[in-house]
Order: sequence, then C-alpha cells, then structure tokens
Amino acid sequence: MIADALRNSICRGEISPGAPLKQDEIAADFGVSHTPVREALKLLVAEGLAVLHHNRGCCVSNLSSVVARELTEFRAVIEPRLAAWAVDHLTTSDIQRARLIVETLDKTDDPAQRLQLATDFHSAIYVRANRPFFLDQVNRARNNLSRYWILAWGDRVFPAVTQEEHKEILALCESKNREGLMRAIEQHILSSGEIVLRYIEGIESN
Repeated sequence: MIADALRNSICRGEISPGAPLKQDEIAADFGVSHTPVREALKLLVAEGLAVLHHNRGCCVSNLSSVVARELTEFRAVIEPRLAAWAVDHLTTSDIQRARLIVETLDKTDDPAQRLQLATDFHSAIYVRANRPFFLDQVNRARNNLSRYWILAWGDRVFPAVTQEEHKEILALCESKNREGLMRAIEQHILSSGEIVLRYIEGIESN
C-alpha cells in the first residue's frame, strides 16, 4: 500500500525528481513503523523510481534523457513480442474493451488519466500473452516513463497521431496480422518516446 501510494505520487509528478523520501514523515503519514516504509522504499529503488544515497538517505530519482531513451528502447523490444504472443488469443471481448479505452481517451484532457488509459489499452492486449514476468517489467518501465510524459505533454492535447496509432494497432489485432502489429507497436513506442526525449534533452541543455 505504501509503495503503491508513493509510486503513484512520483509517476504523477506530485513528488518532484530529487525530492527526499523521509522515512519519519512517510511513517507518520501512514501511521506505521519504519519497517514497512523501508520495504516500500526498497521496491521503489529496485524499480528505478528512487535512489539511495549513503549520506542523504532515499530520494526520488532525477530525470535523465539517457534513462528515458533506454526505457523507450526496452519497451520497443519487449512490447512487440508480447503482442505477437497475445494476438492469437485475443477475444472479441478483449477487442471491445480496447476499443472502449481508445474512445474514452478521445474524451479526456487530464494528462494522468490519459497515461493510465494508454497503459490500460496496451495491457488489454498484452495480458493475453500469458507472460506475467514480461508484463511486470513493461509496467515498471511505463511507470518510470510516466514522470517524463507528464512533463513533456503537460496540458497539451493528446497527440492525434498517437490515437491514430492506437486505432491502427487495434485493427491489426482484429485481423490477426502479427508482423504488422509488431511493426506498428515498435514504431508507436519509438515515436512517442521521441517527444519525451526532445523535451528532456531541451531541459538538460539549458
């Protein structure tokens, strides 16, 4: 529960990069001892959302174009494979659920909700791969990248091309076009990743 709450706050940008994660304060907020807080912080460190400094304790990890690029490349390698494993097992209900998510995405302007819906869209496909370890690692990468997307997109309208790519992915799922689906997902991840990378690199150059 503690790890989930802190993760959500970090991924939504409510806790800034570099901010200290003080055990005393967190324990007081949740009304618990230091032990579960330490375990929660260990999870966040393992996920790359926090770093442990010898003299300064635990802090939220800073944003980095190097990290953002690696996370994007990781997704571009793993997610097409998940889709390939999943495509023959997708049901009519799965397709309908994914389509409803895309339709809902068209109607929301909240950046955090857009990110969650985009995650839900991909997960609705990948879950049928029956590869829980792979899916868990992808979700970790997406969680970490959420902080970057929140900043890069801000209050801007969800990119129209992203929605068109979602619809293309959905059509390829329906037609069971495995090779086309893998190519489309790889390109979708790399193109959306470039938006983030350009934004972060601009910050780093200033």
